[in-house]
Amino acid sequence: MRMPGVRFSASTADRPDPDQMRILAALDPAAKLAVARRLREDALALERAWLRERHPEEDDIAIAQRLRAWQLHGRAWLD
Repeated sequence: MRMPGVRFSASTADRPDPDQMRILAALDPAAKLAVARRLREDALALERAWLRERHPEEDDIAIAQRLRAWQLHGRAWLD
């Protein structure tokens, strides 16, 4: 859908690196799954660290609940 006065363009930073794409294309399905799992684990670790920084008063259970809310709903607040 075109929106008047709004321009969309993909910068080179938004495009995958061709070398990385060649490497990923050469991987077997099990290796691709391992890469995806690692990316997910890294994303969860970053979000957990951010939540701990934002909510230092909360215990591990509350942080885990916020992390789960983020996974399920794309937001980390519980109210």
